[in-house]
Amino acid sequence: MDVLRDPTHIGMFEPQDLTVLKGVFTRLTASNDLGLDEARARSLARSIITLYRHGVRDPNQLFDVLQVEAS
Repeated sequence: MDVLRDPTHIGMFEPQDLTVLKGVFTRLTASNDLGLDEARARSLARSIITLYRHGVRDPNQLFDVLQVEAS
């Protein structure tokens, strides 16, 4: 049952995935003008992860799509 060992099927990320996710989050929150509270920051992180899990793997594309949500 290789499917069960595949991290993408059990919600786990590889280190390179975490690097991309963290990088996008950092870029989106780099400006202190956003005034993100904890709830908005969590929502933004969930959006990044959701898009990533649905196949949007390019950091620039993730940034572009979510830049609107972050503002």
